[in-house]
Amino acid sequence: MKKIFFLAICLVFAVASMAQSSNDEVTLFQSMYGMSKQQLIADHMKFTEAESVKFWKIYDEYEIARKEIGKSRVANIKDYAENYEKMSNEKATQIVKASLANTSAFIKLQDKTFKKVSKELSPIRAAQFYQIELFLENIVRTRISDEIPLIEHMEVKK
Repeated sequence: MKKIFFLAICLVFAVASMAQSSNDEVTLFQSMYGMSKQQLIADHMKFTEAESVKFWKIYDEYEIARKEIGKSRVANIKDYAENYEKMSNEKATQIVKASLANTSAFIKLQDKTFKKVSKELSPIRAAQFYQIELFLENIVRTRISDEIPLIEHMEVKK
């Protein structure tokens, strides 16, 4: 149990540094793909010069908001790790509600960004960005899920 808790804490610090530092994020994507996230997107999207000017302005706004949501996700993971061995019904409810709110905020951000990119470029170009962003987000979520221990059968703490 202590090993699982230690792994969860290590994950929290790894994800926290990733969410708080674009340099760490660049390192993550470079280690996975040999390039930065922006380069992955640019390679996938193959922007014209006119599209590039419009897109990267929207993208920069998106990334600022996405990183704030990431910080919230990290805080919730940390709360989970700190309370894992003494989980109560109330704490479990609080953590799940925070996770759902975080997911909702991320979906709203994606929707808002999709609309902006659709308007400035086209709905097809916005869908291309949405697909690559969703792919990358799923990789991050999978890495986090692989490291966070599931709640085992335990006595309910009141």
